[in-house]
Amino acid sequence: MLIYPLFYFLPHLFYSRTFADRRTGAFPQHDLVQTVACCYWVAHYAKRIGETFLVHRFGHATMPITNLFKNCSYYYGFAAFVAYFVNHPRYTAAPQQWWAPCFAAAALCQFSNLYCHILLSNLRKPGDKGYSIPRGFLFDYITCANYSAEIWGWTLFTLGTRTAAAGLFTAAGAYQMAIWAKQKHRRLQKIFDGKEGRERYPKRWIMLPPFF
Repeated sequence: MLIYPLFYFLPHLFYSRTFADRRTGAFPQHDLVQTVACCYWVAHYAKRIGETFLVHRFGHATMPITNLFKNCSYYYGFAAFVAYFVNHPRYTAAPQQWWAPCFAAAALCQFSNLYCHILLSNLRKPGDKGYSIPRGFLFDYITCANYSAEIWGWTLFTLGTRTAAAGLFTAAGAYQMAIWAKQKHRRLQKIFDGKEGRERYPKRWIMLPPFF
């Protein structure tokens, strides 16, 4: 939420003065898509923070210290990487009739992701460590529907900005989420195996149908 806007609001800290106007010293005005991309990025992580306090129920009270360094490197590094190219003075925006539908659909994916998290949160009562089969909305078809909605959102962000940096960010996140999704899918299949009166886990896509 902080790193990305720095490149938007303070370009003189990150880009050569050769890109500035020789007479005024000002950098070129941002295209509308650059403004929308910055708002989308900040809104996504504001949503994540809000979900942490108001929606998610965590099964573990602590995080391994190694995960802290890995997560910070991933999020902070990619925030700077993506912001550098999307906000670059020489950035060439796609036509509005291209990027506007991409970001509209991406926003819909973010709301879908939020709704998926609310459904997951309602599955577990406070202090409950058991598992339940997620149902409703996209969960009727996809085991990790929340991951699918997030990946679709960042794919649309990539298409809207047309930057390879955003594509790499999306691919890296999708790879990690695919690992988690496969583990969760197998765990649910193992728990709900249909034996000894247990419910059988329904046939669903793991993530990102029809590919996975």
